[in-house]
Amino acid sequence: MSKKGRKIIITLFILGVAFIAIWFIFLKNNVASSQKENAVTYKTIPVEIGKISNSISVVGTVESFTRAEVKSEIGEKVTQIFVNSGDLVTINQPLFQLDTRELEINRQKIESQLLSAQAELDKLLQQPSEVDLKQAEANYQEALIALENAQRTLERHRELFISGGLSQEQLEQSEDQVILKEQAVYVSKAKLDDLKEQPKKEDVGIRRAHISEIKASLESIKNQLEASLVKSPIAGTVIDMNVKVGDIIQTGSATTTNITATIDDMSTMKVVVPINEIDVPRIKEGMKARVILDALPDKPFDGEVDSISFLGKITENVVTYDATVLIPNPNRIIRPEMTADVEITTQYKENATIIPLDALIEKEGKGFVLIANQEGEPTEREVKVGIRNDSQVEIIDGIEAGEQLALPMATNRRTPPVSMGGPFGGGGR
Repeated sequence: MSKKGRKIIITLFILGVAFIAIWFIFLKNNVASSQKENAVTYKTIPVEIGKISNSISVVGTVESFTRAEVKSEIGEKVTQIFVNSGDLVTINQPLFQLDTRELEINRQKIESQLLSAQAELDKLLQQPSEVDLKQAEANYQEALIALENAQRTLERHRELFISGGLSQEQLEQSEDQVILKEQAVYVSKAKLDDLKEQPKKEDVGIRRAHISEIKASLESIKNQLEASLVKSPIAGTVIDMNVKVGDIIQTGSATTTNITATIDDMSTMKVVVPINEIDVPRIKEGMKARVILDALPDKPFDGEVDSISFLGKITENVVTYDATVLIPNPNRIIRPEMTADVEITTQYKENATIIPLDALIEKEGKGFVLIANQEGEPTEREVKVGIRNDSQVEIIDGIEAGEQLALPMATNRRTPPVSMGGPFGGGGR
């Protein structure tokens, strides 16, 4: 090989070695840079003390807590209307008046019957006075004496008639006098006996029973007269007035509801919401609720769980139980049938140790957090968890307020560079 050829080979060898050296330096720097770019970085946040709560969100429809459907007890024509829909009424405030003319006529008749029956009973029970008894006794004695005198006179007249000293006509007149005196004795004796005799219990009982029947009829008429003025059974708002002047109220009809007015006590409203069976054990009476109405989205209302039904409902294979949430409504802003989003607070705690939910690491049924040391490097520590919601979690034990948590930050990963192959043009894999 010529001197010139050897020089070319040596030059190529040196260039190859240099290229390989440069390639490995580039590859090393590229890997280091890639590792640096893909390394996890952390931010630190302090453990805080504050309020935390958990809740269940459901949707329902607003109703009045108390509703009264007014019905008339009697069937008559409406003669007056005292209120309109939307009016506020107090308990026992008149709503409308029914015609009472026929009832008044019947009342007067029955009152007259009662007076007459009472007079008959009083007469039956009346005790004779001492003067009346003495007078009746004297009348009876006088009648007896008069009868005895008439009988003696008749005996003398019979003897005279036999001897011819008295005519037949005169004898008959004496006999008539005896008959008259006997009748007088009978009448006076009967009057005396009547005064002395006590009324029979049977007669008194019959008359008293009759009086009781009349009084019952009179009481019924009075009740109907009172019912003719239809009143509100509760204090509230007239939601609906179903009658007008001239209407005939029907009673006892199977085809009519006979609801003449609807009164709602709107000072307190309620929302009945379905609670999934899984959440029912978390709901308790007295729990606070936050209510937002579609009609008033910027004005949340405070509510409270009043009751939870023991009877479940099945809808599309899902079991729910109705919970009733009460909402104070002193200004009558909330109206029936409004749609309400209800958030029931099932857990609440103040002065709780709180961390972001993202800071909690859960594995094998245990909770852990990363605590930043003075150099900012994270150290894993086990913690005991309490209340949690969608964004926060309470730590019962394991960390204290003021400690710094290490939270992984999103890395700025870039697409790795396309491999340039090996130093001799081989494709990288």
